[in-house]
Amino acid sequence: MPPLIAKWNELKDEDKDLFPLLECLSSVATALQSGFLPYCEPVYQRCVTLVQKTLAQAMMYSQHPDQYEAPDKDFMIVALDLLSGLAEGLGGHVEQLVARSNIMTLLFQCMQDTMPEVRQSSFALLGDLTKACFPHVKPCIAEFMPILGLNLNPEFISVCNNATWAIGEISIQMGTEMQPYVGVVLPHLVEIINRPNTPKTLLENTAITIGRLGYVCPQEVAPQLPQFIRPWCSSLRNIRDNEEKDSAFRGICVMIGVNPGGVVQDFIFFCDAVASWVSPKDDLRDMFYKILHGFKDQVGEENWQQFSEQFPPLLKERLSACYGV
Repeated sequence: MPPLIAKWNELKDEDKDLFPLLECLSSVATALQSGFLPYCEPVYQRCVTLVQKTLAQAMMYSQHPDQYEAPDKDFMIVALDLLSGLAEGLGGHVEQLVARSNIMTLLFQCMQDTMPEVRQSSFALLGDLTKACFPHVKPCIAEFMPILGLNLNPEFISVCNNATWAIGEISIQMGTEMQPYVGVVLPHLVEIINRPNTPKTLLENTAITIGRLGYVCPQEVAPQLPQFIRPWCSSLRNIRDNEEKDSAFRGICVMIGVNPGGVVQDFIFFCDAVASWVSPKDDLRDMFYKILHGFKDQVGEENWQQFSEQFPPLLKERLSACYGV
């Protein structure tokens, strides 16, 4: 760290040699986690300053293009990315830095920047701050949500991806208070998951966010189940077991509880998605068990036999071994 910090102190805010240094520090902060604490304050402050300076310069340029030069927004982008690295690495420790700065105000401006790369980095930072210190993000949600909704536009894949992920993280933190915003984002998410040729990562992120929204606001999201259940199951059957997948599947189970009819037409896809789990947590496994057996009891033994005849042999085997259906 000392030579990196020495280099950091020697470079001026206008020096493009800052780019690789900021990128390097971002990786270091993410990897060192709380080990980065002794260095975090000056690094954090400078990133905020870089964002602030670039925004101010952009503002002056837009008002007086004949007197001022357009700013190099890469300074702001790498600074936002380094702040993301700090939030990810330091977790809750970043809270006191956020508390003493105007980062949320700056983020509000960055999220509306005309340059897609600035918005992309802003939404990544928003997601990381949501995970690390949500009490500072929460007062801004009413202002931020409409902007996130506007950026659910798959023309800009990376912007859309990060906005989608941030909405999912915010949903988990907001719980039932997410209710007023479901209408702002859900129609866009359902449209994206049904689009042909959508990149795999965006499909997966969209499915996870729909699941998370449905977990906290099942009454609002469950009526839409028939609109997304098939592509939802298809896009999440291939991802490995992890926390995001866990929260998304809990959401789908809660929604099926609210609107079981919404999944009937595509139940084979749900069975296939359930079978993709290697080792779900016990309570999630119970949720799967109840839905599968509930469906089987509902249709009756004979219809279930006919239904499960269409299963590929491997799927039949797994469901029988894991869930006794």
